[in-house]
Amino acid sequence: MRNVIASQKGRLVKGTKRENIYLRPIADQDKAEILKAYLDTYKLTVQRYFPIPAGSPSKEFEPLVGRYPVFEITPET
Repeated sequence: MRNVIASQKGRLVKGTKRENIYLRPIADQDKAEILKAYLDTYKLTVQRYFPIPAGSPSKEFEPLVGRYPVFEITPET
């Protein structure tokens, strides 16, 4: 994780397919809605990583934003 944060680059790998990507960190003030959407969409898989239940209002995520890294992923050109 620290290497990704420092370099803002990564590689997605699926089978033999590889794609180089850039990762732009999302500011804390923009994370609450994204974290809510993530938890609501993938609750069966990720609920155990969140101290609040899926379906909670986005305001409940505001105290957590510093604990969860969030990135915008774009293809390397």
